[in-house]
Amino acid sequence: MIGEAHRTRLLVSLALASSDHVSIPLVALLVAWPGWWSTVPAGAAGLLVGLAAVALTGRQLRALECMLHEASHFNWSRHHRGVNDFCAGVLSCVPTGVRISRYRESHLVHHSRLGTADDPDRQRYLEYRIEGLDRSGPAVFSRGLVKRLYAYQRSWITETANDLFAVAAPVLWALLTIALPAALLWGRQAALTGCAVWLLGHVIALPVIRFVGESSEHSYSDADTVFDSTVTNLGPVQRWVFHPHSDGYHTVHHLWPGTPHHRLRSVHEALSAADPSGYAERLRTRHRVLSDPTPNRGAS
Repeated sequence: MIGEAHRTRLLVSLALASSDHVSIPLVALLVAWPGWWSTVPAGAAGLLVGLAAVALTGRQLRALECMLHEASHFNWSRHHRGVNDFCAGVLSCVPTGVRISRYRESHLVHHSRLGTADDPDRQRYLEYRIEGLDRSGPAVFSRGLVKRLYAYQRSWITETANDLFAVAAPVLWALLTIALPAALLWGRQAALTGCAVWLLGHVIALPVIRFVGESSEHSYSDADTVFDSTVTNLGPVQRWVFHPHSDGYHTVHHLWPGTPHHRLRSVHEALSAADPSGYAERLRTRHRVLSDPTPNRGAS
């Protein structure tokens, strides 16, 4: 089962990443289209439409980051690694501003040195006291999120400030796919509106979605194995917002990083059925964002 599950399907990955990629300028252009606003009531309704567009933009960028993560493990194409990196570079890296080589270098340390002082994810967990996030209610969770988000995003910006690709690629991409078509079709104001949707989605919605997603993947302080320190996020909000493309099946991913996104769920379900006491009962899961992972029966 595991051997078969490691087979990659380039066309599936291309289709998913392409749909995410194309949807971002489509959302921005829809909001920029003057005719759209003639159908939307002014005031609060218009504001809600704008906020929804910004949130959707952030979510789609997060989906592209998840596909970039897949490509870092060569899970788009195992045996054609140049194709793997080229396709991910065009579809995922350019809009998000993340170099696949740089991401792969750091992320593979996370896998090989998970839970140690070298683990970059554990370093972030300690620096931002992520395990101290209070999930007992929306208000207290939001306060904790806001307190940590500024420092989290500042470090992200600091790390990429000297990387021309990280700064220029998303901007040039937005100018070509959003600003230019909107300006040619409807004028300067439409171009500014479309770019505003993209910019807010990129610098506000995406960091929030990314932080919530990353803060839900591990619990280092009360575990000493890869299995016990990794959390699987199974709720519908996790699936559709914070962990798109099966990114929530994080335990299976850490056990077999070469399992592509389109096989993670089936492997999880097969393991749950085949080993209900060893895998399913010990598995640390979260079904809601505002909940702690289920008790770790395997912790010492």
